[in-house]
Amino acid sequence: MPRQLTWRSVARTETGHVRKINEDALFTCDQQAHWAVADGMGGHHAGDVASQLVVERLSKLPVGENLACRIDRLEDTLVATNQELLNMAGGNGKVIGTTVAGLIFDANRYLVYWCGDSRVYLLRNGCLNQETVDHTLVQEMLEQGRINPVDVLNHPERNVITRAVGANDSLFIDMDLRPLQTGDLFLICSDGLDKEIGENELTQLLNQSARDINQGIDLLMSKCLERSAKDNITLVLVSVEEIESI
Repeated sequence: MPRQLTWRSVARTETGHVRKINEDALFTCDQQAHWAVADGMGGHHAGDVASQLVVERLSKLPVGENLACRIDRLEDTLVATNQELLNMAGGNGKVIGTTVAGLIFDANRYLVYWCGDSRVYLLRNGCLNQETVDHTLVQEMLEQGRINPVDVLNHPERNVITRAVGANDSLFIDMDLRPLQTGDLFLICSDGLDKEIGENELTQLLNQSARDINQGIDLLMSKCLERSAKDNITLVLVSVEEIESI
């Protein structure tokens, strides 16, 4: 009997223990098979405005089109939003910017896209993979061999982002199209999570979360909030399941 994939998601966002406002924003729509997290650039003007604008624009993307059209519209929308934020900022070195990371599913494929240091992870067959590559200064230094992986977590310039929506005249969004499988568990998150939970622990926690994503997202968030939680924390879990078609 032919089979098809289905999915469901849960999401949570918290301000954390230090920040006064939550500059993160999220978009989730199982029906549109589209989920995203945006993290307003802390220390800049109106980071919360930038992240909210991005998810608002994403929520207005048309549905019912083939994936190629959806990808084109996504890219056009983010480029237009980049220009909106530049116009809002008005120049003179003022930045109203945000990261964005997201997923769009087709019947048996997924598009991962990102700009900045918000991340998408995939747990598949018990193994965790970071689907995105941070657009940060330390990531560039790591790729150039100027620092070692052990230096990344405590590097003084760890939070310096090299790419964001609203930061520059030209916007470049990284995208990749990959096959979707039964049992896949995706995590989209702002960097408030990886500041609190390392990859080994995250693998363990996501494996515990695979059967019940509602309990899983509570577990992830509680672990973050038990710690310093110096930044906003936003999490989206998307679980892929197989159903029999009639």
